[in-house]
Amino acid sequence: MKNLILVLIAITLSASAAVGQERGNRQGLGQNRTPEERAKAEVERLGTALNLDQSQRDSIYKHSLEQTKKQQALFQQGGGDREKRLEQMKSSRNEYDTKIKSFLTEDQIKKYEEVQKGRVQRRQARSKE
Repeated sequence: MKNLILVLIAITLSASAAVGQERGNRQGLGQNRTPEERAKAEVERLGTALNLDQSQRDSIYKHSLEQTKKQQALFQQGGGDREKRLEQMKSSRNEYDTKIKSFLTEDQIKKYEEVQKGRVQRRQARSKE
Protein backbone atom coordinates (compact mmCIF):
# COMPACT_ATOMS: atom_id res chain seq x y z
CA MET A 1 0.00 0.00 0.00
CA LYS A 2 2.84 2.38 0.87
CA ASN A 3 4.51 1.63 -2.46
CA LEU A 4 1.30 2.44 -4.34
CA ILE A 5 0.99 5.79 -2.58
CA LEU A 6 4.63 6.61 -3.32
CA VAL A 7 4.15 5.75 -7.00
CA LEU A 8 1.04 7.96 -7.20
CA ILE A 9 2.91 10.86 -5.56
CA ALA A 10 5.83 10.41 -7.98
CA ILE A 11 3.47 10.43 -10.97
CA THR A 12 1.68 13.54 -9.70
CA LEU A 13 4.93 15.42 -9.13
CA SER A 14 6.25 14.38 -12.51
CA ALA A 15 3.10 15.56 -14.28
CA SER A 16 3.15 18.87 -12.39
CA ALA A 17 6.76 19.47 -13.37
CA ALA A 18 6.01 18.73 -17.03
CA VAL A 19 3.05 21.14 -17.07
CA GLY A 20 5.12 23.84 -15.37
CA GLN A 21 7.96 23.36 -17.81
CA GLU A 22 5.62 23.59 -20.80
CA ARG A 23 4.06 26.77 -19.42
CA GLY A 24 7.53 28.19 -18.89
CA ASN A 25 8.50 27.33 -22.45
CA ARG A 26 5.42 29.05 -23.86
CA GLN A 27 5.94 32.15 -21.75
CA GLY A 28 9.63 32.28 -22.57
CA LEU A 29 9.24 32.21 -26.35
CA GLY A 30 11.83 34.53 -27.74
CA GLN A 31 13.56 35.00 -24.42
CA ASN A 32 16.67 33.12 -25.47
CA ARG A 33 16.76 34.19 -29.10
CA THR A 34 19.46 36.42 -30.51
CA PRO A 35 18.43 39.87 -31.75
CA GLU A 36 18.93 38.61 -35.31
CA GLU A 37 16.56 35.67 -34.71
CA ARG A 38 13.96 37.97 -33.17
CA ALA A 39 14.18 40.43 -36.06
CA LYS A 40 13.86 37.60 -38.57
CA ALA A 41 10.79 36.25 -36.73
CA GLU A 42 9.24 39.73 -36.72
CA VAL A 43 9.77 40.09 -40.49
CA GLU A 44 8.29 36.61 -41.07
CA ARG A 45 5.25 37.44 -38.95
CA LEU A 46 4.66 40.83 -40.57
CA GLY A 47 5.56 39.58 -44.04
CA THR A 48 2.80 37.01 -43.88
CA ALA A 49 0.23 39.25 -42.21
CA LEU A 50 0.84 42.29 -44.42
CA ASN A 51 1.96 40.70 -47.68
CA LEU A 52 5.25 42.63 -47.71
CA ASP A 53 7.49 42.86 -50.76
CA GLN A 54 11.23 42.13 -50.46
CA SER A 55 12.22 45.79 -50.14
CA GLN A 56 9.78 46.26 -47.25
CA ARG A 57 11.05 43.07 -45.60
CA ASP A 58 14.65 44.25 -45.85
CA SER A 59 13.85 47.68 -44.39
CA ILE A 60 11.75 46.24 -41.59
CA TYR A 61 14.44 43.67 -40.75
CA LYS A 62 17.05 46.42 -40.43
CA HIS A 63 14.89 48.49 -38.09
CA SER A 64 13.58 45.50 -36.18
CA LEU A 65 17.14 44.36 -35.49
CA GLU A 66 18.06 47.86 -34.31
CA GLN A 67 14.93 47.98 -32.11
CA THR A 68 15.57 44.54 -30.64
CA LYS A 69 19.13 45.46 -29.68
CA LYS A 70 17.95 48.73 -28.15
CA GLN A 71 15.22 46.98 -26.13
CA GLN A 72 17.63 44.27 -25.00
CA ALA A 73 20.10 46.89 -23.77
CA LEU A 74 17.37 48.69 -21.82
CA PHE A 75 16.12 45.43 -20.34
CA GLN A 76 19.59 44.31 -19.27
CA GLN A 77 20.46 47.59 -17.55
CA GLY A 78 18.92 46.28 -14.35
CA GLY A 79 18.85 48.26 -11.16
CA GLY A 80 17.98 51.92 -11.27
CA ASP A 81 14.54 53.28 -11.87
CA ARG A 82 12.36 50.54 -13.35
CA GLU A 83 9.59 53.00 -14.28
CA LYS A 84 12.07 55.13 -16.21
CA ARG A 85 13.32 52.08 -18.14
CA LEU A 86 9.75 51.02 -18.94
CA GLU A 87 9.01 54.52 -20.21
CA GLN A 88 12.15 54.42 -22.38
CA MET A 89 11.09 51.03 -23.76
CA LYS A 90 7.61 52.34 -24.54
CA SER A 91 9.04 55.43 -26.25
CA SER A 92 11.43 53.27 -28.26
CA ARG A 93 8.56 51.00 -29.32
CA ASN A 94 6.50 54.00 -30.45
CA GLU A 95 9.41 55.26 -32.55
CA TYR A 96 9.75 51.78 -34.04
CA ASP A 97 6.04 51.61 -34.92
CA THR A 98 6.25 55.01 -36.64
CA LYS A 99 9.31 53.91 -38.62
CA ILE A 100 7.70 50.62 -39.67
CA LYS A 101 4.57 52.43 -40.82
CA SER A 102 6.72 54.64 -43.06
CA PHE A 103 7.51 51.54 -45.16
CA LEU A 104 3.89 50.44 -45.52
CA THR A 105 0.99 51.34 -47.80
CA GLU A 106 -2.21 52.72 -46.27
CA ASP A 107 -3.91 49.31 -46.40
CA GLN A 108 -0.88 47.66 -44.81
CA ILE A 109 -0.85 50.29 -42.03
CA LYS A 110 -4.47 49.42 -41.19
CA LYS A 111 -3.60 45.72 -41.08
CA TYR A 112 -0.47 46.45 -39.04
CA GLU A 113 -2.51 48.33 -36.44
CA GLU A 114 -4.98 45.44 -36.25
CA VAL A 115 -2.13 42.94 -35.83
CA GLN A 116 -0.62 45.07 -33.06
CA LYS A 117 -3.97 45.36 -31.24
CA GLY A 118 -4.39 41.58 -31.39
CA ARG A 119 -0.87 41.13 -30.07
CA VAL A 120 -1.56 43.42 -27.11
CA GLN A 121 -4.81 41.60 -26.33
CA ARG A 122 -3.09 38.19 -26.41
CA ARG A 123 -0.29 39.47 -24.18
CA GLN A 124 -2.81 40.85 -21.68
CA ALA A 125 -4.78 37.60 -21.71
CA ARG A 126 -1.60 35.59 -21.04
CA SER A 127 -0.60 37.85 -18.17
CA LYS A 128 -3.96 37.17 -16.50
CA GLU A 129 -3.38 33.39 -16.60
